[in-house]
Amino acid sequence: MTDEQKLEEIANVLEMEVDELNQEMVLDDTGTWDSVAVLSVIAIINEKFNKFPDSKDILECNTIGDLMAIMSE
Repeated sequence: MTDEQKLEEIANVLEMEVDELNQEMVLDDTGTWDSVAVLSVIAIINEKFNKFPDSKDILECNTIGDLMAIMSE
């Protein structure tokens, strides 16, 4: 999955447009980063990569770039 595809998935989860996002953006500043978004990210990683990340790892992400890195692991 390319970085652009990861950003598209994250934008969908955060209910934002891709062009509003960048890797340095703090997740808490988006206004839509909540427990539902965390579960959605876990579901995407499970579906796209056949992995089941620990919610703790997702919750430790501070930026969109951190989420993208977890999607790459």
